[in-house]
Amino acid sequence: MKRFACTLLVLALIVLLLSKSASRLAESITLCSIGLALALGEIVLAVINYRVSLGIDVVARTRAVHQLPGASCPKRRTSGRIRVFDGATVALSGSGSRAMVQHYATPHFVPGHRALALLRRTALHEVLLAHDNSTGQRVIVKRTLPGAPTHDLRREAGVLFWLEWAQMPIAAPRYIAYEERDGRSTLTMSYINGQTIEELAGAGRIAVSTLIRLLAQTCMTLDALHRAGYVHQDIKPANLILDRNGTLVVIDWGSARRHDLPYDPRTITCTPDFASPEQLCGMVLPGNDLYAIGKTLEALVPAPPPALARVIARATGPFAHRYATGAELAQALLAAHNDARGLL
Repeated sequence: MKRFACTLLVLALIVLLLSKSASRLAESITLCSIGLALALGEIVLAVINYRVSLGIDVVARTRAVHQLPGASCPKRRTSGRIRVFDGATVALSGSGSRAMVQHYATPHFVPGHRALALLRRTALHEVLLAHDNSTGQRVIVKRTLPGAPTHDLRREAGVLFWLEWAQMPIAAPRYIAYEERDGRSTLTMSYINGQTIEELAGAGRIAVSTLIRLLAQTCMTLDALHRAGYVHQDIKPANLILDRNGTLVVIDWGSARRHDLPYDPRTITCTPDFASPEQLCGMVLPGNDLYAIGKTLEALVPAPPPALARVIARATGPFAHRYATGAELAQALLAAHNDARGLL
């Protein structure tokens, strides 16, 4: 419409300059009027679109900040630009709008809970099993230790919120609440009733064939995650829980990042034994998760059948020869599973 209006105004100017009669002058005035009307209409539409986008933006932020369990999430997309918590400014179209919701998913409340057990303590965090007094359910509370940085836990809260909001087909803990108070961060999420595949394999309670099938399914869901622009960055046996329904749940999303944003390599976190050489150099690539799947199999299946050994070797081999997508690795794992069915 802008081009058409400008064209009419230019024609009107030409006619005005060349006109030698009253009729030509009238034509020029008519063209000018139409051109100005179109330009004005364009301005009005731009103002309307801006206000609509602003309204959607406010709704999205409000829902992100005050999201309650079970509440519906916004489905519409906005346009514009916004600064996400990883320190980069991105467009709010498609995946960018998800980054906005991810950034603003920081409610300032935590339901009252009673600690039941300390599950794990690291150099930065402690993870507790707790009883949620408002729902009567068991939950996981993960919080930073005094003096520890809060950005990883803030990122994990945002990613868990985004996974549910975007309806990603990947099993992960459900985001409940996030709070920053007195220099410490606290993330509350759903409790996954099950055991890690590290625990199951160590106790000899999971068959290799079952493990291959589950990891193949996980590769497919990781493929959807990668196509949405995110990488988990910390796939390992201790971060994969087999729940009571037989679903492999991916936990510990504090290292997850978008793979199309620039980062300071010093801020990239990972578990070195399962990290690709590229990830250790600070690169965020979808292939990092696939490499980690290969390392997970290598750690849990010390004497793999030949077909599976070839898949592991390719998944963890030189970058140029690795699997390009999670779907490709999943197909290779299922083929190895079929080839070695009698041996597993």
